[in-house]
Order: sequence, then structure tokens, then C-alpha cells
Amino acid sequence: MDKTTYHAVNETASRNRHVSPAQPRMGGQKGDIIFAFSLMAIPMSLFSALLLGLIFYFKVSSPLSGSPELQLPGAPTHDNVIYVNISATTLTTVASWSSTLAPILVGCAISLISYPVANRILRAGQSGKTGELPTPFQLGLMLKMSTSGSPQSLWNWVLTLVFAADTWFHFTTKSINLTQVYPTTSVLNTSVGLIPTCYNVNRTYQGGCTLNQGGSATFLMHGQQAQNVVANLSTTMRVNTIASGKDIFTYVGNPPKAALSNIDYQSHTWGLKTQCTPVTSQCVNASRSSVGKYLDYKCPFAMEGRVSTDADAAFQNQFQMAYFTNSRASINYTGTTSLANPYYFASLALVNQNIGRSPLLINDPEIANSGHGASVIAVFCNTTVYDILYTSLNNTISLFDIKPANSTLTNIIAGTQQYTRVGDPNLIQGSSIAALIGSSAQDVADGFALTYSQVALGVASAAFEERESVRAQRRETILVAKVGVVSLAALLGANMALVVLGCVLLGFAVKAGKGETREVQARMSVGGVVASLFEGERGERPVVEVDDLFEERKGGRAVSDGAGLRVGVVKTESGGWRFGGFRTG
Repeated sequence: MDKTTYHAVNETASRNRHVSPAQPRMGGQKGDIIFAFSLMAIPMSLFSALLLGLIFYFKVSSPLSGSPELQLPGAPTHDNVIYVNISATTLTTVASWSSTLAPILVGCAISLISYPVANRILRAGQSGKTGELPTPFQLGLMLKMSTSGSPQSLWNWVLTLVFAADTWFHFTTKSINLTQVYPTTSVLNTSVGLIPTCYNVNRTYQGGCTLNQGGSATFLMHGQQAQNVVANLSTTMRVNTIASGKDIFTYVGNPPKAALSNIDYQSHTWGLKTQCTPVTSQCVNASRSSVGKYLDYKCPFAMEGRVSTDADAAFQNQFQMAYFTNSRASINYTGTTSLANPYYFASLALVNQNIGRSPLLINDPEIANSGHGASVIAVFCNTTVYDILYTSLNNTISLFDIKPANSTLTNIIAGTQQYTRVGDPNLIQGSSIAALIGSSAQDVADGFALTYSQVALGVASAAFEERESVRAQRRETILVAKVGVVSLAALLGANMALVVLGCVLLGFAVKAGKGETREVQARMSVGGVVASLFEGERGERPVVEVDDLFEERKGGRAVSDGAGLRVGVVKTESGGWRFGGFRTG
């Protein structure tokens, strides 16, 4: 700026400081600042509060079980995640409002920024520091910024931050199925215990528990319950099977129940594991044992005799068993003995005489032929009785903790089937099926072992009764929104950055807006610049509003008779163009 212009600015500034208080002054400063700040800070604060309110109002409590034993496998952890019982779409929609609103608030920020800018221009002009005044080009950029809303670098950075945080929040907020657990409100009988009369059974042949010792036979007490369990007809107990590695266990569990479909529980029960080895070649001389309608057998342990091979016999399939006091198998009477755990027994089965032998077993040395077409197999077995604590989670066994049971359970399970023989038809059928589908003698032995465990445990269930679960919980699966804590914090931080920026700009605007700053700030607008160019002295008068700088507003109404100043463009002598004023009327 040259020296002449310098004095003109200084002189005008001097005159402005001595304006009579009675003259009108540009107003609306407080309202303009408050409106811009409110529009910039309040909506972002409300959106952030609404988002937080929705999240914490509908927040789902921890899905972790109160009992470590009933902790769901693969249960989601709460590290940096919040689960909300509301649609993920709803949350992301509310979150997107902030990124939608942020660009609209550019004008509010520019309005607040214009006060310290105007104040600086005013002070520089009044103090004669012309080097601090904007050049015409810079002034044009300021006007462009205020009219088009082009953000400054800081504002552009904040807008980008809001958009990026909102996008991140969208990507990390998803709908998932979450399983919640609650305490059960009713007693659940999923465990198994002994009836009072079976608390102390110290030998296999002891009456009063499951055996009723009659004069001609031994009867099964509570036989209807046991038979229902063996036939899978019971509504309270069921013999289930579970595999662990190469071992197969049977245990008394629960039949399928609708009431247990959403219940996780831990229960006590008893179970068996039976292992059998084929010993047919040691017991049966295939070339000499079959004599007419009989088959003789003699094993290297306390088991020998003769079975009928006559097709007219009462049963097509024949079956013999012997129980031993120990693993040496030298004594086959256990009635006065308290058996050790495991206990030992042997079996010889003559099956499928009218069906024929399986082609896969014809050449197996441990499968003999009766001479009338029946398959003969002898096995030596041991059964271990287990005290079991198991956990059912989401209808799947997740824990199966076993330890050997005491002698009372061993005597009950071994003695009940041994002396009542209630399960013999099932054992015969199991042997027959195993001989049909097995590909080797060991397969047949394994099939019989599983059948024995199922039958012996089912028959012994006459000594069992339902008991309450060790622990239980109710399980519910709900659809929730999974919200990332970090992305949520980033979005709220970006929103609050706008609010903080608004507060900072508010402070600058209030501090800079004192005195005559409003006069300069108001004239740093399109209207103010146009008035200074075309309205002459009227454009320099003190007014209350920028619109009052124009002649058309003289008297408070627009010129309507066609008279007055008109603005057009005129070609210059240099070949360019400029704006020009034309008087009409």
C-alpha cells in the first residue's frame, strides 16, 4: 500500500473512533455469535449424547456365566466391545447424522472466525500497521471463504476426522447372535442318586435294594422303571453314550426334553465302560465241540458247559454268562462277595443260526461254527463303574469328569443283571446284531461290550432316582449390535472436536467482537463490498444492518418506480471488463 493510501486509512480510522454515540451502529453481534456457536455445538453434542444414551440404555450385561463350570465355549469376550440390544442399523443411522451435519456447520465456524479476522484488520488499520492488512487478493479469498463456505485447513481436518470415524464405526458395528445366561427359576432334576434302600450294598446278591429273593426266582424290584430305561421309554432317565478317544462310556442321563432345550446344567450320575476280548478259540474246539444238537465249550477260566444248537429249541439264539470274583476268573460265584472295581465276566453267544454267518467272519479264527449254521463267539470282559460329573452346555456335553465308583455301586450294577437276567433278551439281540455287522471278531466283541454297558446300567436304574442339578442356568439367544469401544470413542472424539473447536472460536469471537469489530466484520461480506463500490457516501454511513447501506432500502422500502442506480458491465479501453454504475429515471 502506498503512502497516500496509508494516510487515507489512518484518517478514516481516526474518524471512526470519534463517531457520535447517537449515530446508528451495526447490531446483531451477540445474536450472530450465539446462533453460530449454538448451531455448531448443540446438534453434535445432542447426537453424541443420543448415541451414548442408546448404547448404555440398551447395553446387554455380561453373557459370562456366574459359574466357571457353565461358561459357554467360545463365548465372546468383552475386551473393547459393547453389546447393545438394538438394531445395528439404528445405531449406525444415528452415528451417520454427525458426519452428515458436519459439512453444513462450515458456515457457522466461518462466521465465528470472521470476528477475530475483522478485529485484526481493524486494529492494524487503526495502528497504521499496513503490513498486517490483507492484500486485495487475500481479501478476495476471505470473501470467497465466507460466501462459499470453503473450510480452512483445520476445519477440513476436523471434517475428515468425523467422516473417517463415522465410516470406521459403520464397519465395526455389526449384528450378531449373543447368548445370555440367567439363573433358573425352578428346580431341575437332571442328576441321579440312589434310593435310600440302596445306600449300603456290600455284596452282589443282597436283597432290599434291587433284588427280591424269592423261593424259586430272584425278582427285580422297581422293575417297571428299569425296563422303561432299558427300552428308552422312560421320561426321567436315559442311558446315553459318549466317546472319549478310543473309549466309549455309557451313563444315565436325561431323555430329550423341551424344558431342557435352553438349559445348561451340571449333573451327577453313574456310568460304565466295558471292554471285551474274543476268546472263542480258547473255549471252543471247532472240530470236536459240536455233537448233534449241542455245542460243548470249556474255557481256561471258570466257565464251561453245553448249549443247544437245535433249531427247535425255545430260542434260536443261545446265550451263557459267568461272573468272576477277580481278574483271575477262577471262581464264578459272586453272591457273597463285594466286587472290586472293575469287575470281570465272560459270555458265550450262539446266534444267527437261521440267518447265516457274515461273509466277513467266515475265516476269522475267533468266530466258530456250530455245525447248524450259527455263529459262535466267546468273550472275556471287564466293566468299570464310574462316578461321573458332567456338564451339558447348549445341549452338548462339554465336561465329562469320571472317577471309579465305590463298591456299593459296583455290587448293584453287577448283581442286578447277573441275578435277575432281565436284560438277557437285549444282550442276545445285541450279540446277534454285532455278529451281522462286524467285520472282525474284535468288532463283534466291541459291539457286545457296548450293549452290555447299556443293558446293565439300564437294569440297575431300578436303584436310581432323580436328583436336583448340581448347578444350572437358563440360556437365551438374542440379536444384538456389537459396538467397538475404540471406534465409538473415535467417533465421539471427532464429534466433540467440533464442539471444542466451536468453544474455542466462540472465545475468540467474543473477545474480538468488542468495540467496532462488528462494523468491519459486517462489511466484510458481499453486501458490504458491493455497497462500498456502488453506493458512494451512503456505503460509508453508519447503519444498523448491511442492507441499510443500499439506496433501495432508503425509507425502509425498495425503489419501485424504475429510478436509481443500476449495475452493469462495461468493456474497458484495454479490452477487459469492469462493473459500472448507471443512473436511470
